[in-house]
Amino acid sequence: MSDPAPVNRLKEGDTFTGVLLAQEAAYKTSSRGSEYLELKLADATGDLKAFLWDIRAVEGDLEAVQPDVFLWAKGTVTAYNGRLQLRLDKVRVVPDEEAGDLGRFFPVSARPVADMLAELDRAVASVQDPWIRALLEGLFQRDEALRAAFARAPAAKSMHHVYLGGLLEHSLSVLGMADLACGHYPGLNRDLVVAGVLLHDVGKTAELSYQRSFGYTDAGNLLGHISLEAGWIQREVGRIPGFPEPLQLQILHIVLSHHGRLEYGSPVLPKTPEALLVHHLDDLDGKLEVMFRAIRQGGGAWSPFNRALERIIYLERWTETGSDRKRAPGEENVQ
Repeated sequence: MSDPAPVNRLKEGDTFTGVLLAQEAAYKTSSRGSEYLELKLADATGDLKAFLWDIRAVEGDLEAVQPDVFLWAKGTVTAYNGRLQLRLDKVRVVPDEEAGDLGRFFPVSARPVADMLAELDRAVASVQDPWIRALLEGLFQRDEALRAAFARAPAAKSMHHVYLGGLLEHSLSVLGMADLACGHYPGLNRDLVVAGVLLHDVGKTAELSYQRSFGYTDAGNLLGHISLEAGWIQREVGRIPGFPEPLQLQILHIVLSHHGRLEYGSPVLPKTPEALLVHHLDDLDGKLEVMFRAIRQGGGAWSPFNRALERIIYLERWTETGSDRKRAPGEENVQ
C-alpha cells in the first residue's frame, strides 16, 4: 500500500488518497436531517478535520469506523474559515497489518530519546542534596517502567509538545531555563528547583493515553496528574529511611502549586521562590512551543489568525479537561 501525502504538505485543491489514523470519528446529523461522518485524521506530520457527507460511501461496516483505527481515505482538500479540511469521497477501515510503517502515523520528538535520557541522568547526578538525589534516582532510574513512560509520553493531549517524547523534551527545556535562573538568583535552591521541574508533570505518564491517539486514561479523568505524582512522590519518600519531612513538604508544594492558580487545578498557590519559578517557566515553555508551532505551520510571514492562540498567549492560562482542574471557559491548559 503506497504512502499517503504528508498532512503538513497538503494545500487547498489537492486530491488525497492514502491511509491515515482516525484520531476522532463520529456520525452526526446535519441541519437538513441527513447523517454524515466527521473525522480527525492524522499522520506523524499533523492532522486535519475530514467530512464524508454521504455515509453510503463508507465501504464495509459503518460501526467499524471508530477512533484509533486506520482508514483508507479518498478526497479533496478544501478550506473553511481559513483552515484546511478534507472533503471525503470514500473511506474504509484498514487492518493494522496493512497500514504500513506505523511510525508514519505518530508524531515524535525531534530529539533522540537516548540523548534526552542521558541529559535527564546528568541532571539527576548534578543534584547535591543526597535526599533529593535518592528520590529522583528511585523514580527516574530504578523504576524502569516509569522511566520508559516518561521518555514516551506527550506533554499534553492537545496543546503543547503533543508528540511522543514531548513530556521529557518539555521537562528538559524547563530545566535548561531553570539552570539559567538559578545562576542569576543566588537565593534559589537549585536542588529543589531541579526536583520540581522533573516531577511537576511526571504524573502525565499515567494521566494521558498515548498508544494511538492522545487522550485521558481513567486515572487521568478521575485523579489527574497532580494527584497521581504527589502520591508517587510520597510513596518513594517512604522507601527512603529518614527522609526529612520539611524537604518532602517543599518538593510537594512545588508540584501541587505549579499550575499557579486555584481555578486551574493547583490546590495551593506558589508560596516559595522555587515554586514560583517552576510555575512561570513551565507556563512559558508551553506557550512558546504553541507559538513556535503556529509559526512553523503558517508557511509565511504570519500564521493564520487563531483566536484560541490569542487567548493562550496573551489573556489566560488554559486548562485541559482533566478532572483535577477547573476549566476556564473555552480554554485548555498550557500545562
